[in-house]
Amino acid sequence: MESIPPTDYNIALIMSTFGLFVVAALLEIGGGYLVWLWLRERKKLTFGLIGGVILFIYGIIPTFQPSNFGRVYAAYGGIFVVMAIIWGLLIDKKQPDRYEIIGGIIVLAGAAIIFYAPR
Repeated sequence: MESIPPTDYNIALIMSTFGLFVVAALLEIGGGYLVWLWLRERKKLTFGLIGGVILFIYGIIPTFQPSNFGRVYAAYGGIFVVMAIIWGLLIDKKQPDRYEIIGGIIVLAGAAIIFYAPR
């Protein structure tokens, strides 16, 4: 897939690429969580197998992004960090502290710069 010139970025494209990042993060975190439950919480093997399938699907999602591998994964890292903090809040019921919030804001800004800055 060829990179889209930065002048072609519009709100619809930004929303769709951001949506792909969020879906990828949910799949990676959710799949990893199932593997975690299987190995750390001694849940049934089914948890690990389903987690593995979900992680495989996660690996496909970034290929739909309109940029090169390095840029996609660099920007995705910031989205992943923020989604992991949100996962901790909603699923693990762990309130993020101020440093997690500050760090999340910083990496989200970095992801936006990496992926959407004009080149």
